[in-house]
Amino acid sequence: MSRPFRTLTYVVGHSRGGTTWLGELLGSHPAVRYIFEPFASQAHPCTGIDMQTVFNGGRFIVHRKRGRPVPDIPVPRFFRTVTDDPTDRRLGQLASMHVEAVAATAFPQETGYHLAIKQPRIENVGWAAAAIAADHVVALDRHPLGVVNSVRRWGMLKWARIEWEIVNRDATLSPGMQRLIAAAETPEERLLVLTWLRSRHLRDFVAATPTALLVEYDSLCADPLGHTLKVWQHVGLVADSEARRALAAMLTKRDRPGEDSGSRFLHVHKDPLARQHAWRHELPDSIRRRLERFILRHALDITLPGHGLPDLSAAERLLARQADALAIGTHLKRFAGAVARGGRPQAA
Repeated sequence: MSRPFRTLTYVVGHSRGGTTWLGELLGSHPAVRYIFEPFASQAHPCTGIDMQTVFNGGRFIVHRKRGRPVPDIPVPRFFRTVTDDPTDRRLGQLASMHVEAVAATAFPQETGYHLAIKQPRIENVGWAAAAIAADHVVALDRHPLGVVNSVRRWGMLKWARIEWEIVNRDATLSPGMQRLIAAAETPEERLLVLTWLRSRHLRDFVAATPTALLVEYDSLCADPLGHTLKVWQHVGLVADSEARRALAAMLTKRDRPGEDSGSRFLHVHKDPLARQHAWRHELPDSIRRRLERFILRHALDITLPGHGLPDLSAAERLLARQADALAIGTHLKRFAGAVARGGRPQAA
């Protein structure tokens, strides 16, 4: 199958790290066609293989093939890079075919467009970018405490536990990394270590890849217009008046209390400043202090509030928590109303 698109941009970052928002900002350009997580689909008709496990966790692959269950194929490392392994080459061919087929299905009769796909899997970014023949990579790195807060807030710690079991068995990590992994006791500490390891892996990849651009999540929140224009320039897009109008419309859209963006709980239209500072008022103080002690004890290069990052005052924390309570109350009211009407409420 030939590629129906002119260029392919791969957006990668942490789970709950802002990649959905960045993908939509990139996709707001009129010349771009954007696909949200193409590897999160069911078995693809062209390959007969469920590609989700290829990118999700980076360890085991293949749940079904032409409707019949097949054994999982082990991949020896949690952090995967480009190799000459025959299994990796075969999986790369399937991944590339999968992207081309999904794009052809999503945008029939269209050719010559710029395709952007988003899949937040840092641990296999090198292999994935090579496998799908990405022309450009846009990497989004978020502050580890922000990732911890967002994962906790949306009840996704169970996925972190699965990933922790995988990385905990990876004998290819250095002894220092293995000691750090052994020192993490609570779910939040383990997620912090996972996020820190992923950030290091992501930054090493960007430093070695000329076609990759690193975007800081906090910087994107502080100036989404300026950083989106930089991303457009990096992937070769022209920021003409039509494109700027589309981007402005995207940036001015906001979620009102009790509303979501249409992607279940993926709120991509929050106020950028609220998005930037969220973890500083949402993360419980007891957990935050424990994580800060863990960071200092193990000398992790993670910036803490009071050491370069702005903190929120007690009044700002109180107001933010009241706003959260109002939003949660509105969600519950909508949920109860839908149940009373016999409808099927959307997940908030």
